[in-house]
Amino acid sequence: QRKMEKMVNDVLLTTVFTQEDIEYSKKRHVEIFDSEYNFSEFFNKYATQAIDNFPKTYNPEKDFMLIAKVDGKFGGTITLIGEEEGNARLRFFFVEPFTRGKGVGKLIFTTAMSMAKDMGYSHLYFSTYNVLKPARNMYRNLGFVITKETPEDEVLPGAVEEIWEKDI
Repeated sequence: QRKMEKMVNDVLLTTVFTQEDIEYSKKRHVEIFDSEYNFSEFFNKYATQAIDNFPKTYNPEKDFMLIAKVDGKFGGTITLIGEEEGNARLRFFFVEPFTRGKGVGKLIFTTAMSMAKDMGYSHLYFSTYNVLKPARNMYRNLGFVITKETPEDEVLPGAVEEIWEKDI
C-alpha cells in the first residue's frame, strides 16, 4: 500500500487500510445514503460491490484509499482510481455525521486532490447526485464543475447523476 499518515487538526489521515476498513466503508456508505437520502437497493448493491472490488483491483502506484480518523473513530473516506493520460476518478466519498461541520470532509477532499497531483494526475472527476446538496456546495467551492447530467431514477426517483471535473 502507498503509505501516508499525518495528523491535521486532531484528524489522522491515512492511506493504510485493512479489510475491516473496506467492510466498514461498505456498511456505512449504504447506511448513510439509505437513511439520509433513501437511496435504492440498486444503489446499495452497486456501491457495496464496487467498494468490495477496490482492494482486488488496487494498484498502489495508481490508486489510494484515504481514511480520516477522528478521536480514533472512522470519520470518513475517499478513494482515488488512476486512469490513463493523467486522469483519476474519485469515488466513495462520505463523512460520518459526527464529523460534519468540522471541516473533515473538505480536509479529506483537499488531501486527496493534493495527493493526486503529487502522483502526477492533472485531471480529477467523480460522479454524485443532485440531492447531495451540502457536498455539492463543497465541490463547487473547490473549483469542480458539472460537465454531465443524467437522470438516475434507479437510484432515487427524480435523482440526477452528475459528473464533476477539475484540472489540478
